[in-house]
Amino acid sequence: MTDILEEISNYMSSPVLRIDSEASVQDAAILMEANHVGSLIVEEYGDDIGILTERDFTQKVLSKGKNPEEIKATEIMSQPIKSMDRYMPIEEANRFMQKNKIRHLAVTEEDKIVGLLSVKDLVAYYSKDFQVREDF
Repeated sequence: MTDILEEISNYMSSPVLRIDSEASVQDAAILMEANHVGSLIVEEYGDDIGILTERDFTQKVLSKGKNPEEIKATEIMSQPIKSMDRYMPIEEANRFMQKNKIRHLAVTEEDKIVGLLSVKDLVAYYSKDFQVREDF
């Protein structure tokens, strides 16, 4: 591992995609697929009120045989949103995500969500030290 503590912001996805609280789960799935993302922030009147993930779809809609066109994003979103400041070390984010059993972490700057960190981002961070250098 490197000696330099890397910040969450170096690995987060940004900008954050948001969906209105009145949108259907079907609309959310379409937005996520079109943008190749695994989560969305749910907003209501400009405030971030929850996070919607692929896991929410599978556990709360598909596995229950519910119709995604009839369910609002707010019915299956996770809340409150778990977050950390963008300048925190990524290793701390990893521990926080493990402790809270979450796969997506909101990243904030001055209490505003500016990015998302996913398990996929953590894999990219931890695998960088194990990549074979091509200049040998």
